[in-house]
Amino acid sequence: MDNFYDKIYNKLNETLNIYKDKVSDEKIVKKRSEYLIDKYLKELNNYKIQMEENTLILEAQYEEISRIYEELTTVLEISKLVFANKDPRLSIETIVERLKSSIIFKNIVVGEFVNFDKSLDFKPLFLDLVDLDYENINPLINLFKKNEEPKTILKETDEINSKDTSFILLPIKSQIKTWGFILLYGKTDNSFYLASDKKIMESVTEQIAFGFDTINYLDEKIEQQKINEQMKLAREIQSSLLPDEIPEIANVSTSAFYRSAYEVGGDYYDIIKISNHEILGLVADVSGKGVPAALIMSSLRAIVRSKAEENKGLMEMVNYLNKYLNKNIPDDRFVTAIFVLINSKTKKVQVINAGHNTTPYLKDGKVHYIDSTGLPLGVSEDFGYEIEAIEYEKEFLIANFTDGVTEARNEYKEEYGEKRLENVIKEISKKNTNVIVKSIIDSVDQFVKETPQHDDITLLIIKGF
Repeated sequence: MDNFYDKIYNKLNETLNIYKDKVSDEKIVKKRSEYLIDKYLKELNNYKIQMEENTLILEAQYEEISRIYEELTTVLEISKLVFANKDPRLSIETIVERLKSSIIFKNIVVGEFVNFDKSLDFKPLFLDLVDLDYENINPLINLFKKNEEPKTILKETDEINSKDTSFILLPIKSQIKTWGFILLYGKTDNSFYLASDKKIMESVTEQIAFGFDTINYLDEKIEQQKINEQMKLAREIQSSLLPDEIPEIANVSTSAFYRSAYEVGGDYYDIIKISNHEILGLVADVSGKGVPAALIMSSLRAIVRSKAEENKGLMEMVNYLNKYLNKNIPDDRFVTAIFVLINSKTKKVQVINAGHNTTPYLKDGKVHYIDSTGLPLGVSEDFGYEIEAIEYEKEFLIANFTDGVTEARNEYKEEYGEKRLENVIKEISKKNTNVIVKSIIDSVDQFVKETPQHDDITLLIIKGF
């Protein structure tokens, strides 16, 4: 027995390391052994308690890790689903099915706003209603308007519709716009929606919003590509309309200049040789820009050239052109134009100004003006145009232009104006038409300096001598 206490004492004391001295007294050894046994049992019990607490902590951490893993897995899978189709709307049903494995819900509504900034009208992308009436959805969506920006709304009860039901309402929102919403209403186990549900759903709506952003970006790129293709076509059409070379007849000189303000302009000019002693010059400004304007210009050019070949007179040409355009272009489109037919043999000039700018001309050294005497082409089918007849003895010069010349503005918003144009023409009227055109354009450019051009500039100089 004594040997037993000695063994216990030595073993426990070696483990606990409490007593440093050696004893041989039986009573002391026995008393110390009892103390060491009690001490050991207490520490063992404390260790057991600590192990149990650590086990609970590990279990909680494992549960948290599992939940985070589930959230990440869900978000990752939903991200793949969002981009499985070009349009995220096509993936909504599959996304809802995936959500069912992560979140318990009874009713779900996925809606797309028609225009969130102006109204809360929406079109359903997915509906699964068990005990939620459709008419109760809008009152809940109205909660978004309580904040400047729509935010997630998590409620334990539905006070709006007087129902003891938990719900979570989330906007599908990006930095671009609020695309729609997801409403989870009620749980099948009648529990509340928690912060963890909110967290995972916000990640889901963020992915869906990114999908909407992407399809919106792609749509815009496709639309821009279509516009670029239209602009390219319009440029090709417009380039083909302008004369490749200037025809010549005896005692008449012509020169022209064209510069569009944008990629495609609405201005047009043409110079057509009618006979060995007649030449027709015209300048036109088609309302609108782009492909529609270019197509109207194409029709205008084709008819003018066709009628010029028939050589039935200027008035018949313009009246026919007006009737054709009235019947074949949209009501909101029209064309202003000025036609100048000069005969170098008879020294007679015929002019028709169809709603175009007041046009200056020099006749034998004196400045005169031709005002508009008719409506723009295409406005009224029955309108009859009048010819203004001019005769000259020695010299005739007319400056046909579009309003991009006289309305060119400088940095102070001042317009170039008709007076400056008249002064330049007077100064250089004796020069050849190439010099006259260059001088006028240089004068305009010097006036506006670095100010961006805001309208097309077209200039046609016709000189008879």
